[in-house]
Amino acid sequence: MLDSLTISLMLTAAVSHASWHALVKSAGDGIATLAGMGLVAGLLAACSLPFLPVPPLEVWPVIAGSVCLHFGYKLALARSYKLGDLGQAFPLARGFVPLFAALFAFALVGEVPNGGQVAGIICVSSGLLWLAADSVRGGIDRRIFIAALAAGLMVAGYTVVDAYGTRLTGNWLSFTAWLVFVDSGSFFLLIYLAQRRRLLTTLWDNRIRTLATGVLGIASFGVFLWALSRTAVAPVAALRESSVLFAAIIGMVFHGERRSAHRLGAAALIVAGLMVITIVR
Repeated sequence: MLDSLTISLMLTAAVSHASWHALVKSAGDGIATLAGMGLVAGLLAACSLPFLPVPPLEVWPVIAGSVCLHFGYKLALARSYKLGDLGQAFPLARGFVPLFAALFAFALVGEVPNGGQVAGIICVSSGLLWLAADSVRGGIDRRIFIAALAAGLMVAGYTVVDAYGTRLTGNWLSFTAWLVFVDSGSFFLLIYLAQRRRLLTTLWDNRIRTLATGVLGIASFGVFLWALSRTAVAPVAALRESSVLFAAIIGMVFHGERRSAHRLGAAALIVAGLMVITIVR
C-alpha cells in the first residue's frame, strides 16, 4: 500500500504535469516551448549539481538511455499536439502508460504488482482509454494515434529506466539533477541548432510561459523520480497518469472543451482505480 505522503505528492505532481502540458499545447510552437522548458529546468538542475555527488560510472549508460527515450517522447508529443487537440492527444499518449510500465517493470526489473494494484491499474488505464475514446469519437487522424502511441511507449520506457537509475545511484536527487541537466541541455542545443535565432525570439516573446513550464516540469518530474526510488513502478505510473483527469478538467474549464456523460464516467473510473491502488494491499 502506498503511504499518504507519496499519494499526496504524486497527485500534486499530476496537477503540475497536466498544467505544463496545457501550456505546451496552447503554444504556437510546441517544440520551441519544450526546448525552453528544458532550458529553465536544466538551469535549475545545474544550480544543485555542485552540492550533489556525481553518479557512479555504471549509472551513466542508464542516463544515456533515459535521455534517448526522453528525446523520443518530446518529439512524439510535439507531433501529436501539432496534429490534434489536448483532449485528443494527451489521453491517447498517457492511456497505455500504466499497463506498459507494469509490463516493462516486470520484464526488466522483475517487479510484480499485487492483486489490488493490478485491479487499480486496469481501472485507471480503462478510464484513461475511455476518456481518449470519448475525445476522438467521430474519427481520428491515424498520424495522431501513431504519434500519441509512440509518446506513451517512450514514457513507459523511461519510467522503468529512471526507476532503475535512481535505485542504482542510491541518491534519487543526484540522479534526477544530472538526468535533467544532460537531457534538457542536449535537447535545447539540438533545437537551437535547428532553429537558431528563431528559437531565442520565440522563447523571449513567451518568456512567462517558458518559465512556468520549466518550473512546473522539473517540480512534477522530481516528485515522480522520488516516488520511483522508493515505490514499485506500476502504481506510481498510474498515479502520475491521473494528470489526464486534471487535463480534462483544465480543458473543460479553461479551454471550453465539451462536457459529457462519457467524460464523467471515465473520470469516476480513474478515481476508483486510484483509490484501489492507494487503499488495497
